[in-house]
Formats: sequence, C-alpha cells, structure tokens
Amino acid sequence: MEKHYTVQQATEATGIKSYVLRYWEEELNLSIGRNELGHRYYTGYDIQLFLNIRELKSRGLKLSAIKELIPKIAQNAPGSERNKVKLIEAKEWEQEEPVKDKEHSDKILEFQKILERLIRQEMQIKNEGEMRCRSLDEAIRRQQLARREAAAASEKREKKKYKIHK
Repeated sequence: MEKHYTVQQATEATGIKSYVLRYWEEELNLSIGRNELGHRYYTGYDIQLFLNIRELKSRGLKLSAIKELIPKIAQNAPGSERNKVKLIEAKEWEQEEPVKDKEHSDKILEFQKILERLIRQEMQIKNEGEMRCRSLDEAIRRQQLARREAAAASEKREKKKYKIHK
C-alpha cells in the first residue's frame, strides 16, 4: 500500500506553504486524495509533483503553462505506477529504492530530456512574445519621436512666418 502524508508532512517535505499547495491543487486541477473525514493526504507522487511544479515556477513558467505541461508529463511518464515518476531531478526528499535495471534508468533519463525540451519550448514561446512586444514598443517610440520632430519643425516655421509678417 502506498504511503500517505499529511498536509504538514507535505509542507515540510516540499518547503511549500499549505495554502500554496491548495492553490496549486485548484489552479492546476490536481486530484489530491482525501481520507474518510475529507482531509487531504498526499502520496509520494504528489510530493514529487509539487517539487517539480516549484522547480518549473523557479524557471519562470506561469501556472497556465505548467497546467498545459502536466498532462504531457503524465502521458510521457516512464513505468506504470504514478509514484515512480521523476519529473525533474531534484534533491530527494525521501529515500527510494535504487534503480534496479538500466532500462528503467534509461526511461527516466529519456523522460527528463522530454521534459527539458518542453520547458525550453515554453520558454522560447515566452521569449518570442516578449520580443514581439519589444519591437512593437520600439516602432511606437520611433513614430512618436517622428511626430514630435515634425511638430517642432512646423512650430519653427510658424514662428518664422509670424516674425516676417510683423
């Protein structure tokens, strides 16, 4: 049977406040288990998922981007058991059994490469959007400068014309 962790144990293991865990659960549509009394409990998979969400956030991804990645992560996960998923290699919060065969290890490495590629793609999309905004900003500023220069030149002509007619 899979080990369950309380909210307090999850916050200690991840270093993430309980209200943030609840917020992420709601925003990312995560299905977190509940006991008979309706209290949340977390599995090893959930703990690892929260650690990886924190890592993705620290890399600059927004929750909306992470929300899109989670189904891809689950789809590409090696092995059939949820708690074996390692999304990003991070500091281990609990001891796991050592990898028993090279094939399993290769699957984990392959999965990590896929995740890194997805993160790079997401960051590239974000950067392209920023570059479009910057170039639009520059075009607007050039247009504003040209208008100011034209207005200044027109004002000079008007002053000269006024002086001549006096």
